[in-house]
Amino acid sequence: MNIAMILSGGVGQRFGAPTPKQYQDLLGKTVVEYVVEATLQSSKVDRTVVVCAEEYLDWFKERFDVDVCVGGSERNISFKNGMEYIKSKYNCDKLMVFDAMRPFVTKELIDLYMDKLDEYQVVATCQRIVDSLGCLDFLECDRSRYYILQSPEAFRFDLIYKNFDPLSSLVEAYQQLPEGTTLYKHFDFPDNYKLTYHHDLDFMRMYMSHKKSKERQ
Repeated sequence: MNIAMILSGGVGQRFGAPTPKQYQDLLGKTVVEYVVEATLQSSKVDRTVVVCAEEYLDWFKERFDVDVCVGGSERNISFKNGMEYIKSKYNCDKLMVFDAMRPFVTKELIDLYMDKLDEYQVVATCQRIVDSLGCLDFLECDRSRYYILQSPEAFRFDLIYKNFDPLSSLVEAYQQLPEGTTLYKHFDFPDNYKLTYHHDLDFMRMYMSHKKSKERQ
């Protein structure tokens, strides 16, 4: 069974608004709704599980045919809570994990990641570094040796469930996996923008309007 898990428990302290950023309006829908809809449209996802604050459980149940469970005070704890919920209810083979604040994910991308898990144990969303890169410890820094890691990410469920530590200081879950774990790095998702600050929302509205306009042409 293939499951999509959406982490939507953040309170958005940097965003600085009473309503968490994933519930902000983005052209008539909340930001997280775009993520949920993409998972529901994917032909490779059997069930979607949303991990959120307790006060939003009914909000999701009323809008979508999804499972919901309560998240934690930090991302890693929400990640673990979601996996425990999945383990208790489903026989999960493949798990794809999403941030609620990244609304440009598509059903095609989800299908691709799920298929890649037939060959690899982990799939990671990566971005190449295009700016100059500095380091506090030494002068020269070769940016070609580094890349940026983002969500979504996909895993063989048994592998991530067995090795994931919610108390780890590592932000990316795959970095907790054993040496030798096979990883597919996907660099072809350039518009994987994340809502962090207020000006990000203004940009997303303009960018999404542009995308919708091009699709209608």
